[in-house]
Amino acid sequence: MDPTAPPRVTGESIAARVDLAAPPGGTGASIPALDGVRGVAILLVLAHNLNPFSGTGGRLERWIEYDSNFGWVGVQLFFVLSGFLITGILLDTRGAPRYLRAFFARRVLRIFPLYYAVLVATLLVIPALGLAPRRLLADPENRVWLWIYLVNWAEPLGRGVTAFPHFWSLAVEEQFYAAWPFVVRHATPRRLLAITAGLMIAALAARICVRRAGLGGEAAYMFTVCRMDALAVGAAVAALIRMPAAHAWLIRQRGRIAAGAGALFIAGLVTTGGYSRAGFADQAYGYTILALVFATLVLLVVLDHERGKGGLGAIFEHRILRSFGTYSYGIYLFHQFINQLLGVPLLARLLPRGIGIQAGLAYMLAVTAASYATAVVSYHAYEQHFLALKRYFTPGRPPAVAGATPPAAAA
Repeated sequence: MDPTAPPRVTGESIAARVDLAAPPGGTGASIPALDGVRGVAILLVLAHNLNPFSGTGGRLERWIEYDSNFGWVGVQLFFVLSGFLITGILLDTRGAPRYLRAFFARRVLRIFPLYYAVLVATLLVIPALGLAPRRLLADPENRVWLWIYLVNWAEPLGRGVTAFPHFWSLAVEEQFYAAWPFVVRHATPRRLLAITAGLMIAALAARICVRRAGLGGEAAYMFTVCRMDALAVGAAVAALIRMPAAHAWLIRQRGRIAAGAGALFIAGLVTTGGYSRAGFADQAYGYTILALVFATLVLLVVLDHERGKGGLGAIFEHRILRSFGTYSYGIYLFHQFINQLLGVPLLARLLPRGIGIQAGLAYMLAVTAASYATAVVSYHAYEQHFLALKRYFTPGRPPAVAGATPPAAAA
């Protein structure tokens, strides 16, 4: 396998593709449709963050703005994918002699080079050259939280960095990566189910407590303890498909599971008033509903892959969706800089009286294309040099586990 080629193992969080080497024994099959799921997630995030509409126009503009703002759920989908994929990798390699070393080294090689290159370029190099826009020079006293992946705790307390409003989710995932391997290391899939159930309940309770304490919607949105349910329910799916009896039951009940998830989504849509990102009802239980629905989506894609057929899997295997999924990390890192530091000032200069529907949609497409192109160049010209080093960090052969899941079920 060419180490410089784009990783085969599909499925990615916002922060990084999960492309640890497949563990010995044949588990860790590639599921191309999960790249497409991730592509949908990044497109939802782009729709939300690049929305230029003010909501003060006509009915059509208000509908477009509402649909765009709904894109915040893309982050929830990313979290579910992270929980599923990272947990699958860890379960398949637990007990291996280089379990922790391989995991952390490969995470560092995937995440840190681009993340810290962006920070160095934007916070040090560009200002030193006198090229930094005013927005990039704001909040210098708060930048330490970016460097140590704690900005998600600082930003809701007024200690964020204006030019980096989206890096909070990367901090959540990095904290998850730092702790979760130690949890999974000595946990069987069945025990892990109990742990994830506890985390889901704890996250829901944490959001309610945060809101009741008067810390506000942003704290409930960004604090890691408040977003654990999405990570946990993704992890639960990874555990379930590695339990033969549960896996067989999921196969038999996939139609009912899909119908139940659809009904649950509609019920949540109605009772939360449209899954408003910072609404109390949505944060109290809507986040958990979305996590369960997205986890069902991931599960159904995996089951379609095992069958070798299925309409859902076919949809997410579309090459455009998979391509966006492949480069989603770079797209996520770059899109807000292109939008806020270049696009928004340019829009204000060209359209001082406001933006119409056609111009607004054209703007969103242009920034999406620019973000995608930048991510492609970054991946092939820079990131792959670090990814090639992953071949030096592979886990050893884990001990045989009785009743292991069939290879096609692993992610």
